[in-house]
Amino acid sequence: MKKFLIPLIILAGLTACKKETESTDVKLETLIKNKDVKGLQAYKERQKYKVDSLNQVMAGIDANLNKMGVSAAASGVVSVLKMAPTNFVHNVEIQGNVTTDQDVKVQPQFSGTLSLFVKKGQNVKRGQIIGRVSDGGLNDQYKQAQISVTTMQAQLQQVRSSAELAKISYQKQSSLWAKKIGSEMQYLQAKANYDGAMKQVAAAQSQVAATQKAADAVRTNLARTAITAPFSGVIDEVITQNGQVVSPGTEIVKLISLGTMRVEADVPETYLAKVRPGTSVKIFIPTLNQTISSSIRLVGNYINPENRTFKIEIPVSSKGGLIKPNLMAQVKIEDYVNPNAMQIPAQYIYEDAAHRTYVFIAQNIKGENAVARKVFVGQGEKSENAVEITTGLKAGDVVITDGSKNLVEGQKVKIAL
Repeated sequence: MKKFLIPLIILAGLTACKKETESTDVKLETLIKNKDVKGLQAYKERQKYKVDSLNQVMAGIDANLNKMGVSAAASGVVSVLKMAPTNFVHNVEIQGNVTTDQDVKVQPQFSGTLSLFVKKGQNVKRGQIIGRVSDGGLNDQYKQAQISVTTMQAQLQQVRSSAELAKISYQKQSSLWAKKIGSEMQYLQAKANYDGAMKQVAAAQSQVAATQKAADAVRTNLARTAITAPFSGVIDEVITQNGQVVSPGTEIVKLISLGTMRVEADVPETYLAKVRPGTSVKIFIPTLNQTISSSIRLVGNYINPENRTFKIEIPVSSKGGLIKPNLMAQVKIEDYVNPNAMQIPAQYIYEDAAHRTYVFIAQNIKGENAVARKVFVGQGEKSENAVEITTGLKAGDVVITDGSKNLVEGQKVKIAL
């Protein structure tokens, strides 16, 4: 009689479920049609409770079958994953923008007509003359100043020669006068001549210095007519063409250094304690389909009140010039790392009506045969493909993966070998 009673109970239950499903499906369609979010959420919770209740009923039936001496055959083939400590990494994903450490618009230091020596896309070296402004006669002035310096230096040399002769004459008269030879007048006259000659030398030296200073001033102004590259890079844009009159402040060319680039990004303030200089990051450039490993160089000290974010800077290489300013970048920041984590794919973690999360593990493993056991687990951080398990699992546990969705406690399974 018992053997017939159990199938009747199951049949009655399935018939009731079918009727209820038909009625709830109509209600579900209505909820979807009306876009009733709260109603759909409540409906979902009811269904989860029903699934959990049904699993308990099935587990009870299996237990009673075992007591009656009926051994249920394994109901399906499952895959398993043996737990072992592995490295778990959680990433914060944000959008960034590529920029360059050196990006300037070169300006002249002198007014005049422009002669430009470079073109767009040309590579230049630091200090290279990329253009020149007409000097307005400064070159001629400098040549004349150099002639004046040369003339004054020649005059100084003549005065020094005369002073040297005056010195010799003075020393000779001084020696004779010390021996009471000759007259005092001759001694005083020689001394006066020597003193005068030395004053002429000093005056000539001052004139040479003044003339040289004037020449240096002209040379400095002349040097300002040359427009030089402040660093090595590439001419990204020619702003002012040849023949135009320019002055200090006029933008001539845009010069960009492609040697050292950086990615700038805004990070939500909630991650402030986890993001520090040196934190590892991975940068994906969608346009180039390339991923670059780097680390954070700078963390901003200012929270933007408009979007509650702070800035970070990440240095990147130019990859042979392929990475250019203003490219979009996807930044993954490693804000959490557990080198000894238990982790499993998220799709194999389930939730019952009481909002408890659980997984199924295989126990009593004998060859390909095993028994499914429900284990409640605690969850930590979540990555793209896995969840960190903080409690409930240990190394050596065999978690059932594929085929675990419809299992019940104590169900026999076959492990795919």
